[in-house]
Amino acid sequence: MFDKLLHHKLLHEGLEGQGVITKQKVEGMKGDRAYSGFYLGIEGHMKFEDGTEGAFSSMGLDTSKLGDLEVGTIIPVRYSADHKHVVVDVLKLEARHTAWKRKAADFEEQRRQREIASADAKLDQANKRGHHG
Repeated sequence: MFDKLLHHKLLHEGLEGQGVITKQKVEGMKGDRAYSGFYLGIEGHMKFEDGTEGAFSSMGLDTSKLGDLEVGTIIPVRYSADHKHVVVDVLKLEARHTAWKRKAADFEEQRRQREIASADAKLDQANKRGHHG
């Protein structure tokens, strides 16, 4: 592998692309329950316009921060201009997952508000019938 400095540089200055996960291995569970998330190791590749292919791998990825990283998933990557190095764009993955979680929470809150409004309307009807009967 290459050093952390190059990895950091690529992550912030590398060219943006898309790669596909070709292997995934659960390295450990986060917390004490499966739904808390997992730490994964992944491998994958990206295909460049010139027909060459670049490989990437990453270990210790936290699914609670990055989302599902299943085989076949297309993920953002960063790569060097010479196509020799490709890294998982964990910053973009994290931002994408955070936005997804926010959207899911907003949707859930809207659903809860509709349920409450519906229950309130039913109560109002029941109370009106009860007072006039």
